[in-house]
Amino acid sequence: MKRVLFSLVVALLLAVVGLAIFLLTFNPNAYKSRLESFVFERTARTLTIGGDIGLSLFPRIGLSVSDVSLSERDAPDTFVSVDSARFAVAIWPLLSNRLVVDHVAVTGLKAYVVRDAQGRFNFSDLLDARTASAAAAMPAPMAAAAAVSGAGSDFNIDIAGLELKSGRVQYVDQRDGLSTVFDQIEANTGRVTYDQPFDVSLKAAITGNDPVQNAQLQAQALLRLNPAVRGYSAQKINVQLSGRLGNLDQSQATLRGNLAYDGEARHFSADNLELALNGNIVGAHPIQGLKASLTAAQLRLDQRNTALKIDKLALRAVGQDRKRALDLALDAPALAISPDSAQADPVTGTLKWTGDDTLAVSLGLEGLSGNANEWQFRAASLDGALTQGERLLHLKLTSPLAWNMSLRKGALNAIKGDMGVRDRALPSGSYEFPMIGSVHLDLVQDLLSADLSAVIDGGQAVFKSQTTGLTAPQPQTRFTLNTEKLDLNRWLPVPPSAGAAAKPASGGKEAPKDKAADKAPEQAAAAPPPAPAPTPVDLSFLRGLDIEGDVKIGDLRVRNVQLTGVGLQARVQKGALAVSRLAAGLYEGTLTGQFNAAADQTFGLKLNLDKIAVAPLIQAAAGMSLLSGRGAAQIDLRAQGATVDELQRSLAGRVALQVRDGAVQGVDAARTLAEVAAALGNVLKGRLDAVASPFDSRRSTAFSSLDARLDLKDGQGTLSKLSLVSDLVKLSEGKPARIDVPGRTLDLVLQAQVAARLPKGLDAALTPLLGSTIPIRIRGAWDRPEYDVDWSNIRNPSIQRALKSGLMDLLQGRDLIDQALPAPEPEAAGAAPRNSAAPAAGADPVERIGKALKGLLGQ
Repeated sequence: MKRVLFSLVVALLLAVVGLAIFLLTFNPNAYKSRLESFVFERTARTLTIGGDIGLSLFPRIGLSVSDVSLSERDAPDTFVSVDSARFAVAIWPLLSNRLVVDHVAVTGLKAYVVRDAQGRFNFSDLLDARTASAAAAMPAPMAAAAAVSGAGSDFNIDIAGLELKSGRVQYVDQRDGLSTVFDQIEANTGRVTYDQPFDVSLKAAITGNDPVQNAQLQAQALLRLNPAVRGYSAQKINVQLSGRLGNLDQSQATLRGNLAYDGEARHFSADNLELALNGNIVGAHPIQGLKASLTAAQLRLDQRNTALKIDKLALRAVGQDRKRALDLALDAPALAISPDSAQADPVTGTLKWTGDDTLAVSLGLEGLSGNANEWQFRAASLDGALTQGERLLHLKLTSPLAWNMSLRKGALNAIKGDMGVRDRALPSGSYEFPMIGSVHLDLVQDLLSADLSAVIDGGQAVFKSQTTGLTAPQPQTRFTLNTEKLDLNRWLPVPPSAGAAAKPASGGKEAPKDKAADKAPEQAAAAPPPAPAPTPVDLSFLRGLDIEGDVKIGDLRVRNVQLTGVGLQARVQKGALAVSRLAAGLYEGTLTGQFNAAADQTFGLKLNLDKIAVAPLIQAAAGMSLLSGRGAAQIDLRAQGATVDELQRSLAGRVALQVRDGAVQGVDAARTLAEVAAALGNVLKGRLDAVASPFDSRRSTAFSSLDARLDLKDGQGTLSKLSLVSDLVKLSEGKPARIDVPGRTLDLVLQAQVAARLPKGLDAALTPLLGSTIPIRIRGAWDRPEYDVDWSNIRNPSIQRALKSGLMDLLQGRDLIDQALPAPEPEAAGAAPRNSAAPAAGADPVERIGKALKGLLGQ
């Protein structure tokens, strides 16, 4: 016994002395290069340990390192680095396959996480094959957790606590185009033990430029991890996010509730879930004061048994979009789907945009039956209405809805509905047409198809489309639309009547003018209304679309204009809409052209009109008979801008017009010039006779040719060519010749040249004006231009003698003019005719003579 005890004492002394010698002589830093080589051989990554390694062996294995980094695979770029880390491991628990670690402290963790276009992370090679495939389909933090878990292992971890300071993770998602930095990360945990709940708190600053991000994150939860069965849960979740995230600005977001996931059972659950969001959406479609919430008493998803259960799910959202208010609601009170049955309370949803134009849409699902593999709703309904003033556009559709899980296909296979418009301005007050059809979705073939038919204006209309590549970043849609008749007047808002707008409130009689108001109009007039906000033009929706289609319309009516045999080919691709071919019959002639528009707000239009009957076209477009003949036109315009005003200011291109063997309606140039010549002759005798109005619907001036060209640049037009040739008069452009499109003003000089010889059959009274050129200036607003005759520049002996005889002084004699010239006939229907001898208050005598001459313009 003594020998045994002595041997044990000697062995113990030798062990203690050996351990002491080992601790005094062992240098862990000598193994840096060997450790770095080992890591490189196993991972093709470079491990760099810049600082010293501190090691203790008893009573715990302690390790401290500093300035450690690991590179990307087969690349020198840094994947992850740590400024310093320290922890200690108990020795005896390792013998029972347990890892007991004291408090772990990590400072200055920096990681650069990348997800490539195929969905693989730059750390996937560090995981086994099964974990790597799962990580490609989940966010980076979840993938990292899966790697640590060591699924299926009996090895247990017990960490007294974890502390992370000054962390930074940069995440770049090349597939989704996202770049985010999680900076100033601070994390603390309680005791971390498998299958035991522990507290976690996290703080971080979120920044980025693609998209713009500047937010603060705070999160607390009670986590539970069980890697052996891949079970994870988070109870008492309280996540708060504030700041800017992409298009969401000044936001406050909170998440509360309980979440759990069982990887082996493939079961996900959520209880008492509450998600609230307040903020503003900025960008192309801004929403101010957005308040949204999502609540659910219970969510259950069992992927293994194909079961879904939803209890009291509710979505609400309100906000303001420019001049409209948003109100969104969705309710699913109860829904349960299992392998044996499927049932649900009615699911309802509403969307309202309330403003100058109001959009209201309601959705409904009811009558659920079947089972988890093949279920169907007895009725899926859509009821929508768009109110524009007194006009109401409405659409109502209903159809059974079916879905087959194993075949991954479904359909709205019996669509029935109506579409129509209600407006008192319509002849019948309302108009609607029925439609039928079907919509099919096949996820195996990645195909969505639609086939709809309707009877519009007594003609058959058929729409067909196919969309492929539904899961691709940019699906492709091809469609055809064939209709026999289409009257857009039933769908376009009725334009306000110009006559009604201009009608005086006194029943057609002009109210007497206030002299005080003439002297001080600023005091008499009310303050001008504020300038309206610019009308936006947004084509950003074209980005990401790939649509191609053909449209054929037998008879198309737009306002009062009728087109026949309309055909066009349209394509939306790479953020641009291109109508490559447009052709139609137009009033005995043809119309061809092209049109393009892009998401960068650029527009282009080219039209060619040939052999058009001018009179019916102008009558249909303008509602009056101004011109007749056979004509052609070439239009080539370009513009760019985010508002209508910017588009007008950038307008460039040209408009050319040619009319042959036509007539200017409402004006008889020979008769008007004869009356003017007679009036000028009377001036020399000291009196000024009345000159009748040159406009009479029964009169006309025939011409052999009319050619005009307008050149546009930066919204300013120049009438570079005007040539109207008739037997008596030739009309041409003069200077200035400016048309301001955004300002809606014009300043033109037109030269009316009278023939040098009297044409056969015309009144000899025209002789005094033969060979003269009469300059007529038109300027002012488009709707109310002013006309002036430049008398001093008319090289005519009769007019020159009249000027020397005091023509201008005579024209300024208001009393004489008022007595000589009759007042114009009242325009308002039912107004009492005025006495022709009564003075015309405020009439400009020069303008009265000028109006007699401006009839040469063909107004």
